[in-house]
Amino acid sequence: GCDGVIASGLEAKELRAELGDKLLIVVPGIRPVKNTDDQKRTVDVEQAFKAGADYIVVGRPIRDAADPAQAAADMQARIRALFAG
Repeated sequence: GCDGVIASGLEAKELRAELGDKLLIVVPGIRPVKNTDDQKRTVDVEQAFKAGADYIVVGRPIRDAADPAQAAADMQARIRALFAG
C-alpha cells in the first residue's frame, strides 16, 4: 500500500534498480554546492535526478540564500536543463 519512499540520493540509484517504477522516490537534502552544514548524505540536483529521484526536497539552500527567490529560480533552471531535449 506504499506509494513511495524517502531516501538519500546516495541510495536512489539502487532503489530505482530494485523497484523500477513501482514506487516514487523522494530525495531530501539537496545541496547545490559542496555541503557545509549538518547534513551528511546530500547530493546536488543533477545527481538526485540522474540517480532516479522523482521528486526532490530543497530547504536550506533556498531559505538561507541572500535572495531566496533567485535561489529557487536557479534551482528550477537546473532542473529544466536536465529534462530539456
